[in-house]
Amino acid sequence: MLYGTRFAGVVTVRTAAGTERLLKFTVRSFEAADLDLTVRRGLATWHLKAGAGTVATAGSPATLYAEKLVGTALVPGRRTAVPHGRVVISPSSVPRWLSPRVPAARNTRRRTVVIEGAALYRIRLTGGTLTMPRPHLTMT
Repeated sequence: MLYGTRFAGVVTVRTAAGTERLLKFTVRSFEAADLDLTVRRGLATWHLKAGAGTVATAGSPATLYAEKLVGTALVPGRRTAVPHGRVVISPSSVPRWLSPRVPAARNTRRRTVVIEGAALYRIRLTGGTLTMPRPHLTMT
């Protein structure tokens, strides 16, 4: 679950393999079930996994970068251009209703969109404090 999430647009991020376009989100905190992190350095791959059936948490403001977000969109309490139902959002397919307004007008109201069952794919995390129950580290 993501708490206090704000979509910050599509950004280009430099990686060891080149550049990637990713979705950028800032979050107040999040919870992730059965978290599994992988880091590749040269020929080695490090796997850091939370204990089975546990929930990892990250507090403080953090930034998440993701290749894709999939879930079911809902807009509580009003009719808008946001579709109700399954959405797939990637850097090449950001829906108009999610695009940040540029420039943001002073009188523009914030829109609350709930995405249930959200899954972020291939995330990168910066900032925040990650707590992972019963961590297990392996190298292949």
